[in-house]
Amino acid sequence: MATLLAIFIRVILPVFVIVAVGYIAGRLMQFDQRTLSRVGLYILVPCMAFAAMARTTLSPAELGQIILFYLLVTLALYGVSILAAWALRLSSQTASAFHIGVLFGNVVNVGFPVLLLAYGSAAVERGLVVAITMQVALQSFGVYLAARGKAGFREAMSRVWQMPGLYAMIAGLVVNIARIELPAFIYDPIKMTGDALVPFLLLLLGMQLTRATFRGHLTIATIATVLRLGVAAVVAMGLASVMGLQGVTRQSVIVESAMPSAIFGVALAQEFDTAPELITVIISLSTIASMLTLTILLAVV
Repeated sequence: MATLLAIFIRVILPVFVIVAVGYIAGRLMQFDQRTLSRVGLYILVPCMAFAAMARTTLSPAELGQIILFYLLVTLALYGVSILAAWALRLSSQTASAFHIGVLFGNVVNVGFPVLLLAYGSAAVERGLVVAITMQVALQSFGVYLAARGKAGFREAMSRVWQMPGLYAMIAGLVVNIARIELPAFIYDPIKMTGDALVPFLLLLLGMQLTRATFRGHLTIATIATVLRLGVAAVVAMGLASVMGLQGVTRQSVIVESAMPSAIFGVALAQEFDTAPELITVIISLSTIASMLTLTILLAVV
């Protein structure tokens, strides 16, 4: 119990204190959250991705392991999610929203700060690989789930190639592999800008939660939350053992696999009118529940 309390105070509480500040600010003042989200997506994320990959010590083999791990965990979760949706007799639209809530975690807004406080910057590098891989999956397969015939594969993939973080990550890896030594006046401003991402995203998450509601869909949302936070963690720990992952890589990918549902799921659901109210409830419930589940997970990983 003392260990759990120490983890909660040292890692989880600071994260949600900043989220609470964002929530209060969102209640007291009017912010253009769409613009703020774009600042994060188009400026801060690419800067962090480039700076991290330009100096990373990750080997190509480890990079491939992380990507494969994420894809296998997601595939396993999708199978479980399909069975759950069938057992609950969900309609096609509701099932799509359910799958999005289960499959895609908030690996950036919550994941990065938790990794940073728990394991340090090396863990965030690995979390960044998970985040970029998840964004590719979300912008392609996630769009397919949300659209179900309203958007084709070509449209989904066009959104993937609009992701600046992907290009920044590739550019950073090229700099790293080619051993290009960037001058301080170029690298330092990029890194400083990227360093602002973690607190910025926590504040933004708090602001976005001002729109949260628990009205309706509570039973379905509870089941989705159990899958997202609990089943995902069990699957991730089992797969990490099978793949022989060790050290900070093992810790990072397991913790990232058990994050609460991704905020971006609401945007997808609203865009394609795919039960956005259900995803909102799943996000709200899983985010609050993760304060407990992540504390326990950090103690056992």
